[in-house]
Amino acid sequence: MLHFIPNGMKLRGHLGSELQRKAAAILSIEKDRNPQISVVKALKVRDGSPLDVPLIQFSWDKEQEMHTYIGEKPTEEKEKRKETELLGVAKTVFSKQRFCTYIDLCEQIQSLLDVKERTVKSYIKFMREKEIILHDTSNSTYFIIGHI
Repeated sequence: MLHFIPNGMKLRGHLGSELQRKAAAILSIEKDRNPQISVVKALKVRDGSPLDVPLIQFSWDKEQEMHTYIGEKPTEEKEKRKETELLGVAKTVFSKQRFCTYIDLCEQIQSLLDVKERTVKSYIKFMREKEIILHDTSNSTYFIIGHI
């Protein structure tokens, strides 16, 4: 079991950093809004986007005296998670600067989420579709944070 740095997605310490680089996947188990349910989320997937992995639910079964699989969260929940996570990323990026270029945005998202370039491109496309980020009207080579 490892812990994240406060307010971040990076794992703490040398062992955490090493595992983060070498792992095929990093999973997080969190409480759901319903405290009887735990949700398994992918934080990192070696090939692909962790935000595209279904959210798996578990709950304690008194009869079996163990946690049991109770299904996946609906697709709407997955999309909502993706939008929420990318909104947080946009707020982080644009808290330091008012605008940035596509290349700068790619680099910052890659650094924040530890994902590959092709995944970042799909995230930026999603962020543009949801108007989380917009092209600056005064200079189309820059992106600005959207109407949040």
